[in-house]
Amino acid sequence: MPGVDDPPATAYLPNDPYGKSVGAVHRGLEILELFAVEQTPLTVNDISRKLGYPQSSTSVLLHGLHNLGYLLHDRRARTFYPSVRVAFLGLWMHHRLFNEGSLLQLMESLAQATGHVVLLAIQNGLYAQYMHIVSARPSRVGLKPGLMRPICRAAVGKVLLSMRDDDEILRIARNANAIDSEIAAPLDLDALMAEVRACRASGFAYSREAVTAGSAVVATRLPIDVADSPLAIGIAVHAHEFEACRERMEIILRDGIRHHFNPDASTAQSRPAAAPASSGRYAVGKAG
Repeated sequence: MPGVDDPPATAYLPNDPYGKSVGAVHRGLEILELFAVEQTPLTVNDISRKLGYPQSSTSVLLHGLHNLGYLLHDRRARTFYPSVRVAFLGLWMHHRLFNEGSLLQLMESLAQATGHVVLLAIQNGLYAQYMHIVSARPSRVGLKPGLMRPICRAAVGKVLLSMRDDDEILRIARNANAIDSEIAAPLDLDALMAEVRACRASGFAYSREAVTAGSAVVATRLPIDVADSPLAIGIAVHAHEFEACRERMEIILRDGIRHHFNPDASTAQSRPAAAPASSGRYAVGKAG
């Protein structure tokens, strides 16, 4: 007899690769599995037809997965595609099998070198979303993958904004001010643009108690992107240590990225953060 902690058996339908599960959880997973099979952007209609789901509930599921950061949504093409967050669901297993060159390896090496928390983020609308977190300490209360941070206030967010043109950054900032008007002081748009320009010049952005009391972050971009969406990596330190350790964190980030990626990619990282993204809309590869 199975123990109380044993997982339940999962039914497998060999003649139906996508199954007929009716629960939202099952359907959500089947959508992700469908992308693994098709390996191309899909519309609501594509997924509804291939999985045999009602189009209305398929749309709800897809937008829900998009809001959680698991899917990217191309509004013009009306297609969806998995985000890097999906890749990280099984990255720990991939790391154990093929640990050379993984982002997890880079994050762990940075955490060990600094003794601090390393954050990987991608843009999700008006927010920077943590895709993965590695801590050199036993625990970090309040930090978890999937957590959203205001993109105009977080260091990783400012790195991600530096990839956008100025007009788009201002549009994002004005929208953020409208949404956050009741919970935060309005953003100083001139100050934000000055920080973005400094980030483009140096490759680094900073936040100091801008999001979390007592915490500061030094962040930069990674020389890879997903679906034309850049990735930002940051090191979180205690706010009172920021001035004393900022330069050291920059050196560790720069050297860690240079040694982790190939020479062409590390050269791209050393260029200003405004370097152009890769050409493919859903391509995964080196930026610039």
